[in-house]
Amino acid sequence: MKQYQKNLLKAPRVCFLIFIYAISFSMLLGGVKFFHPTKTKSPEKIQENIADNIIRLHIIANSDTESDQLLKLKVRDGIISKLQESITDVDAISDAERLLLLQKNNIKKSALDIIALNNCDYTVNVSLEKRYFPVKSYGDLVFPAGIYKALCVEIGKAKGRNWWCVLFPSLCFVDETYAVVPDSSKEKLKEVLSDEEYKSLINPKDNKNSKISLHSALYDWFRNKYKNNC
Repeated sequence: MKQYQKNLLKAPRVCFLIFIYAISFSMLLGGVKFFHPTKTKSPEKIQENIADNIIRLHIIANSDTESDQLLKLKVRDGIISKLQESITDVDAISDAERLLLLQKNNIKKSALDIIALNNCDYTVNVSLEKRYFPVKSYGDLVFPAGIYKALCVEIGKAKGRNWWCVLFPSLCFVDETYAVVPDSSKEKLKEVLSDEEYKSLINPKDNKNSKISLHSALYDWFRNKYKNNC
């Protein structure tokens, strides 16, 4: 008799749970939404928004010989040392573009001087233009493939491997033995990008906000209402 009474008491709870599961399952079949906290925009739109707010520095070596690649890095160091101080305090990308256009001849002269000091006579072409870049890792950030505006410095035939960094906002670092973008530089990047856009740059293995969650408001309401009775 007691067992029968216990079964009667359990019956409503069993029915209630079946009801909840049935409702949740029907909502799933009807199109339960997946909420992703960091990716509400399409990857293409995120890339476009990122590209609208940064300028890359793109230096292309004459060839892949050891001497030409070393020369590329010397030109890189000279250009960054010339530009980094002046561009660090620039807040708007339009102002950064104007500054770079004004400095274009000085940038070219600086590169030519470095090349001459290294007993080479390569030509240098400097331009501020949009170019396609594949997916590129820069320190612990990963920039998606797409069209970006870049200050392009082509040395000689420009047939060698290239080097790049984010010139605006100022993220350029030259010590590649410690390939992590400094926190101070990341803060500058956060200022010009939305939270969603910035988080999309974080290497997936380091992004703790990339989990997808399945959410049913009705289920949560019933669960919270009756959780103390279970």
